[in-house]
Formats: sequence, C-alpha cells, structure tokens
Amino acid sequence: MDAFELLKRLHDELLPRAERIVFDKRNPVDFHRIALYGSLVEFSGAIVVTIVNNARIGVPPLFRSMLEASVEFRNLIRDPNYIEFMNANYLAQWLQVLEEAKKATNPYLASIAKLPDLDAYIATEKGKLSLLKQQGYRPLKVKERFDRAGMAEEYRSMYNYLSCDTHSNIRGLISRHAEINERDFEVVYYRDEPIETFLATIDSAAGLLVDASLALHRAYHSPVISEIENLEQELVTVRARYVV
Repeated sequence: MDAFELLKRLHDELLPRAERIVFDKRNPVDFHRIALYGSLVEFSGAIVVTIVNNARIGVPPLFRSMLEASVEFRNLIRDPNYIEFMNANYLAQWLQVLEEAKKATNPYLASIAKLPDLDAYIATEKGKLSLLKQQGYRPLKVKERFDRAGMAEEYRSMYNYLSCDTHSNIRGLISRHAEINERDFEVVYYRDEPIETFLATIDSAAGLLVDASLALHRAYHSPVISEIENLEQELVTVRARYVV
C-alpha cells in the first residue's frame, strides 16, 4: 500500500535529518521540543514494526500515544511558555507517587518510601507546584491540551476511539476479537486484518510526522527545510490516490 510505504520512508528519511537541527541544550524548551519530536519519529517506527510483524493489537495504543505527543509538541512549538504547564503536570503526577510512597504500604514504591527527608522533599515539590499555579500554570486536562493545540475535533473523534481500545472498553474488545456473521459470531485472536484496515491510522501518523517535521525544522532554521517540504508534497500526492 502506497501510504504504508511512504510512512516507512518518512521514518527512515526524517530520522537522520533530525541531526541537522541545532538547538540550545541549556534551554529546557529546546530540549523538550526535540524530545517530543523524537517520540513522534519513534512512535511512527513502532507502528510500522507492529503492522509488519502482525502484532496489530498494538497499533491503536501506539497511535494514541503518538497523537498525545503531537498535541504537546504543537503546544510547545506555538508557545514556549507552555513548558510551565508541562512542569505543572509533571509535578502533580510525581506528587501522587510521593504521597502514595509516604504511606509505606505499596511494595512497588518501597525504595521511594525509604528516601531520607521524604517529607521535606514532598514539601519542596508542593511549593514548586503552588508557585506555578500562582503564576497561572496548572496541570491541564487532556481536552484542554487538545483545545490549545487546535485539535478539538481530533479529541472528540479519533482520540475517543483510541482511548476505548487502549482501556479495553467493550467497543475495543468487540473490534479486536469478534467476527460477526448473520446468525453467530466467532472469537478470534490475532485477527488477520488486511493492511488497508489501518489506512486512517497510517495516513494520520504520516500527517502528524510531516507537520511536526516542518514546524521543527522551520523553527530552528534547519538547512534541510526544502527536503522536508518535498516529503510533504509526496504525502499530498499519495493522499490524492485515496482521499475523495
């Protein structure tokens, strides 16, 4: 399938071109932009590998993670101050772990529970989060992140489907394992789905990857912007073959 072959090539060609981006390692905004972009590249590669190796149950959760990374990337490219919302979310999630560890009842957090001065550490992290909130930066809900990225429609459609599959919702279980005919159904494992079944995901992954590549290379005045634009045109050409 042309779209799948293009996604594979996008991954293989965009990966080395990322080395042409020059950024300031001392700037946390730069680091997180580059890291988020790296996640998009790796998720696209993982989707390809998963499809090729008939482990296709992994495609929806992989693409869900890619979509979420794309949202964070778009927000951070558009607004460098968005890093503070990311910091607020990081602190809120980390504090949940620290508070649970403090109870000393969770065996998975035993090593954290033994940290010296844990109470003081928790107080310090709470202080950081409180300061961010005073400055107008709080942990954002998923919908708020999508809204900020201009992706409200994606949140209300594909993200809903992907989340149901990731959380093994009934809708996801039926999609994965039920083959229904007129009077009965069969439960199947490793459903033999044709690659065309994944066209929407493949197309969306390619689109997210190309859009992010253009945004990043332009933001950092990369010397290979024209090459990325050529890849974008290839995507437009391939899409014309199946988009009505």
